[in-house]
Amino acid sequence: MKHLIDIESLTTDEINQICAKALDFEKGIRKTNHQNANVINMFFENSTRTRLSFEMAENKINCNKFNFSIDTSSINKGEDIFDTINNLSAIGMNAIVMRHWDNDLIKELSKKRYFQEISFVNAGSGTSAHPTQALLDYYTIKKHFLDVSKKTITIVGDIAHSRVAKSDIALLKKFNMRIKCLAPEYFAGEKIEGVEYYTDLKEAFSDTDIIMALRIQKERIQEHIDFDDYIKNYQITKENLPYAAFLMHPGPINKNIELREDVLETQNARTILNQAKNGVYIRMAVLDTVLISQGL
Repeated sequence: MKHLIDIESLTTDEINQICAKALDFEKGIRKTNHQNANVINMFFENSTRTRLSFEMAENKINCNKFNFSIDTSSINKGEDIFDTINNLSAIGMNAIVMRHWDNDLIKELSKKRYFQEISFVNAGSGTSAHPTQALLDYYTIKKHFLDVSKKTITIVGDIAHSRVAKSDIALLKKFNMRIKCLAPEYFAGEKIEGVEYYTDLKEAFSDTDIIMALRIQKERIQEHIDFDDYIKNYQITKENLPYAAFLMHPGPINKNIELREDVLETQNARTILNQAKNGVYIRMAVLDTVLISQGL
């Protein structure tokens, strides 16, 4: 695996191999040292969990870590991003972890020829893909349920603007999970084959094992949204959350919008911090895999 661009390009075997490697890292069974590898983080959008867990992963696999500052780079002088990356390749960078608002940029960049070989890892592209988040979500679910094929997940909220939802759906479909999406029409987005769509919370939450709430992405929404209506009909509370449901959220959380704050104090919500913890092991596994592909 030279690059990780999206979930669609991965087989179920590759996904399970990444998760198995992540589990070995978590248990301390697998040790690795990529002291000759240089990895640079290029984040064109804000991030806390993804960026810092990639940095933690890079430290743990002992590669040389660099953080690219957009504000002080030559991109601000008008340099084309391909030229920037070609120069990073010439300097000696071996892998780029990139987050960008453009849906297709990282895929296009990964197909170009550079001064020397360089790998791309997608840390979030526009509204289209967030593969490492999907991998850590699957890893979190699989650790709890073991056999996921007979489980049902309900994804709630701003599905239209969510790269997490799209990548999670692409991955969980590969493992034959039943997938429901709960959202008002203005957040439902383009319908995906094999996914059940609901507008009624009680109906959607019936017979579900996992509930994943999504952040309402105010920065991507241009139309007016009636948040009072959303809170009234779609906010997750102690009262409407099924007793045994496994509660997930990729973060950051808009408290008292997607989730009422007291829900975060329940046993159901402990999963959310486990997602953040598991993200480090998944990103260690992904980086280890792409660097090994280069013999590093």
